[in-house]
Amino acid sequence: MASGTHAKRISGKSKVIALSASVLLVLLALLVFLYRDKLPALHPGEADGSLRETEPFTFETGSRQCFDTAADKLVIASSTGLQILSGKGETLQRQVYSMTNPAIASTSEGICAFYDIGGKTLRLYKNDKSGECLEYDRNYPIISVSVNSAGYLTVTEQETGYKGAVTVLDADGNAIYKWYSGSGYAVDAALSPDCSTLAVLCLESGGSVIHLFKLDSEQEFYSASLPNELAFKLSFFKSGEFCTLSQDSLHFFKANGEERDSHSFEGDYLAGFELSDELCAVVLSKYVSGSDITLVSLASDGDVLGKAALNEEPVSLHGQKQRLLVLCSDGATVYSRDLRTLEEGRVVAGYKSAVLTSKGDVFLLSSHYAEECSLK
Repeated sequence: MASGTHAKRISGKSKVIALSASVLLVLLALLVFLYRDKLPALHPGEADGSLRETEPFTFETGSRQCFDTAADKLVIASSTGLQILSGKGETLQRQVYSMTNPAIASTSEGICAFYDIGGKTLRLYKNDKSGECLEYDRNYPIISVSVNSAGYLTVTEQETGYKGAVTVLDADGNAIYKWYSGSGYAVDAALSPDCSTLAVLCLESGGSVIHLFKLDSEQEFYSASLPNELAFKLSFFKSGEFCTLSQDSLHFFKANGEERDSHSFEGDYLAGFELSDELCAVVLSKYVSGSDITLVSLASDGDVLGKAALNEEPVSLHGQKQRLLVLCSDGATVYSRDLRTLEEGRVVAGYKSAVLTSKGDVFLLSSHYAEECSLK
């Protein structure tokens, strides 16, 4: 077990070290969402080549919006709460509350977690017959949240007395495992698809460390170090293997924690990414100005599946199973996992995001309305 850390299967606490640099933790967690927020606002232009399947429909607006899908539904989080809409614009769920840094974690099965980075709000939508959005609000500020295909949550928090803590909640919302960090700042965590392995990403003075635990044991069974590298995102693949992402590279690991491969960005700037259990894609720019852009897709073993040149930094990326939707200021393209073009078309400039549903429908979203778009 790593020095100064301990795990438990929910019982008692033993505080080992005072928590410091809380602000640092929040800032590091916010890196995951940096690219959505830094893109400049676009101004509406004329339609050119997109075909409307339905009339646009409106939804409640709010600052710091983020968008996703729950199977065939649209989900929106903002400073004023959450919304879940049908593909025809019907409001299925609306909860009003305040969030400073809203975020969404989702699965291809349509399970979505809504949370506030640096806040304590956490909601879970299961996309089942009940249509409920359950409240799992926390006692400590949230750093990150992930959800797996079984509906289990991993919640990384700034718990008093530690350098972070990670709680695993089962599909019914019961806390079944907890790990406290005393030697590194916890920034992200994820649970394997079979709900057996917890991976926690921490930052230490010498770089990044991944700690691995089995949920039937309190003992850490493996740790992997990434010297001199500040990773900020961790994600499992369906195979049970996982990867970490930093500003400089991707690292790929076997299910047992051994590093399989890495992919260096070779000095290019990370301008966007999409990580899920079936997709691993990054947008790389040769220059800070955002020119000479390349989209790269990789397999769970680190092999490059495909590359595609882009004319500009994307406005948004959104993955659904093995399909990737890339929205640029004047067009949208749906790629296969190996970056073959499946659909493409020009769109009205001015949209903040574009998302794919489980049925393959494309929705373009502004700050207050959405429309379905057929790409040819």
